[in-house]
Amino acid sequence: MDTTALVVEFLREDPDATAFLGGRASTVLPADKVFPLARVTRVGGAPALAFTVWLDQALYQLDVWADTPVQAADAARCLVQALAERLPGSRPGGVVTAVRITTVAQDIDPEFEPVKHRVRIGVTVTAHP
Repeated sequence: MDTTALVVEFLREDPDATAFLGGRASTVLPADKVFPLARVTRVGGAPALAFTVWLDQALYQLDVWADTPVQAADAARCLVQALAERLPGSRPGGVVTAVRITTVAQDIDPEFEPVKHRVRIGVTVTAHP
């Protein structure tokens, strides 16, 4: 089971997330960036139970970039709500049993010219096939 693909596909298809991102959610930033956009990065995780690899407990960093701090905060708020309220359940590719938002932090990303406003969301997704 590819938990990352499940999360990215959800963000591309959820109506509220799409209203902000326009389907611009991926694991790699595109060459031609249109903002706002989001990147999903698996930063860790392990089987949720020590005796089985059937249940995946994946740790993600979700970066959301936008032109203004308000756009970034609004998009992040929408994504947090979508992930927490609508991602759990049976989906193509697996069953999400739990979503836990662990951190939300806003900053400026100087890697872009002009600089972009960014919100980093830490999220744990527990899923199985």
